[in-house]
Amino acid sequence: MLAPLDGIRVLEVANYVAAPSVGALMSDLGADVIKVEPPGGEVMRGVMTPGDDGPFRANFLFELENRGKRSVTVDLERPGASELIHRLAGSVDVLLTNLLPRRMEKYRLMPDQLRATNPKLVLCSVTGYGLRGPEADRPGFDFAAFWTRAGIMSVVGHPDGPPVLSRIAQGDHTTGMNALAAILAALRLRDRTGEGQVVEVTLQQTGVYTIATDLSRALIDGKQPSRFDREEPHNPLFNTYPTADGHWVMLVHMTPDPYWPRLCAAMGREDLAADERYDSMKKRVVHGAHLATVIQAEFEKRDLGHWSEKLDEHGLIWAPMVDLPTVANDPTLHALDAFPEVPHPNGAFRTVGVPFSIHGADIGVRRASPEPGEHTMDVLSEAGLSGDDIAELAAGGILG
Repeated sequence: MLAPLDGIRVLEVANYVAAPSVGALMSDLGADVIKVEPPGGEVMRGVMTPGDDGPFRANFLFELENRGKRSVTVDLERPGASELIHRLAGSVDVLLTNLLPRRMEKYRLMPDQLRATNPKLVLCSVTGYGLRGPEADRPGFDFAAFWTRAGIMSVVGHPDGPPVLSRIAQGDHTTGMNALAAILAALRLRDRTGEGQVVEVTLQQTGVYTIATDLSRALIDGKQPSRFDREEPHNPLFNTYPTADGHWVMLVHMTPDPYWPRLCAAMGREDLAADERYDSMKKRVVHGAHLATVIQAEFEKRDLGHWSEKLDEHGLIWAPMVDLPTVANDPTLHALDAFPEVPHPNGAFRTVGVPFSIHGADIGVRRASPEPGEHTMDVLSEAGLSGDDIAELAAGGILG
């Protein structure tokens, strides 16, 4: 089987999560990804490590974002370091970075400078707010730029409750997938025109796209949509309900009228289907709060096993709320090889793999993340540096 990105070389000058997640996915697709990190390793090597009593004593987040890469240590603050990065950039297809413009300028890594070194280079910038505009140099993690500044926080949570936080790196990973798509499109364009491209991906704009259904309306009417209220739902057939054994069931998108009699039959309440208060979608909206209490009373009478059987029997769209250990053992996800096993010096472990499949292609996690500078000698030699050149760089402190 062929790897889709076999032969593509990527130079990653980035840290934290969003940009490195792109490099990890490109490695999974077969690209040779060279990670440039400071001597001793980037900041994420020191966070998110399970406790000493855990079964696996490694940094699971760093492993997730840096699997399959090769590591080169370069101290960008040293004189001559920028020249070395340009030397490496001259032989790659993609340079991936999350440096803010002021740091790109400081290290001579601005788009025009890099493309002067390599006219066919695809430069991908992943930042909070972009390379242009009034906030180009504002740092932006996913909680700020994606979740908060894109407006997502304003429409989630209980109507009368405080703002709700997202989970760690949701915005980072969504932005990473967005950047991957943009890079692949830029490579296609580069191959057709022979010219390098600049790809600009931001956490904020990615967040805007994820909330586009609500935001597209706000662009027209200028109004803030209301938060969902399960006790007074706009549509009681799009709501969550508790079961007798403490689980929760999500009913989804059952707006067409044919779904209503099916739900009534599943609940054993065919009388509700004939109730004139609920015999149309419009009426169910008008009486939504009361109907939600009626449906909840029925769901609270039986356990999840009963509802699983009945809802499936009547062809309804639904899902149980499940915890993460349940997701980790979900047979549907395992059939898709969603959690591949990765060899590691501390013992093999499972991780979250590529979020898609390409049948007949060689995609997947290649190996665990590298040690800091593990491949410095190999990568510099491949770039044409002699042993004396490398020794001189090391003596100058550039390699740490």
